[in-house]
Amino acid sequence: MKKLNVREIGKGVYLLDELSGANCYLVVGSEKALLVDCGTGYCDLKGTVESLTSLPVEVIATHGHVDHIGGAGAFKEIFIHYADTKPVNRIQFTVPARKLFASGIAGAKEQGMKISDVKKGEYKTKFIPIDESFRFDLGGKEIKIKHTPGHTVGSIAVIDETDKYIFSGDNVCDALWMFLPGSTSIEQWLPSAQWLYEMSKSYRIFWGHRNAELTSEYILQVVTWGREILAKTKKNALFSKKKQYPEREDGIIYMTGKVFKK
Repeated sequence: MKKLNVREIGKGVYLLDELSGANCYLVVGSEKALLVDCGTGYCDLKGTVESLTSLPVEVIATHGHVDHIGGAGAFKEIFIHYADTKPVNRIQFTVPARKLFASGIAGAKEQGMKISDVKKGEYKTKFIPIDESFRFDLGGKEIKIKHTPGHTVGSIAVIDETDKYIFSGDNVCDALWMFLPGSTSIEQWLPSAQWLYEMSKSYRIFWGHRNAELTSEYILQVVTWGREILAKTKKNALFSKKKQYPEREDGIIYMTGKVFKK
């Protein structure tokens, strides 16, 4: 299997790029390492991690979507917020779900991936539910968790307090998907986005796809769009439909019946 592309973004902090489709992150301390997200499992993620460190590795997911937990089968256990441990999320690291997602990755074939490369994982992975009181001590590096409901009800930000990095999953990004089952309302999401903006003033923010690092200015732009959606909407639509605001490629995509908390 093809290894992921690796870029060191800080001392002992690595960006692992899976076919330009999903970003995973590895934080290495003096005693153990933490892998943030495990992609879709099309590439040799475990082998890539082992080429970077011989220390014990723990795995955490920013949320329970196939492109963030699809590679879970390479590991015995994975930590995930309890709100994203429902059966529907467990389905997303199965072979059929991963093959379906693989068929939609632009440029994957050109990078040498075949759908037949998507195989059953080595382990029957155990999902360990956590909340934001959970901590990781990697040895010289402390990792904290922040519950950031929005893109999913169990989305979290993984905070590297030592190196001043935050791995925010897909909760603030270009083309923010808030229309999927399991997403919160815009009203419920907004405080998490505002928190990330405030944190971006003193932390580097990395998300789950494409251009990995988010600037403070762009995060504020997405927050502003969320505020404008609330300001322009009187109430949740009775007959909900998908809408994008503003009408540009990187806008927020949401359901008109799910703007305000019910």
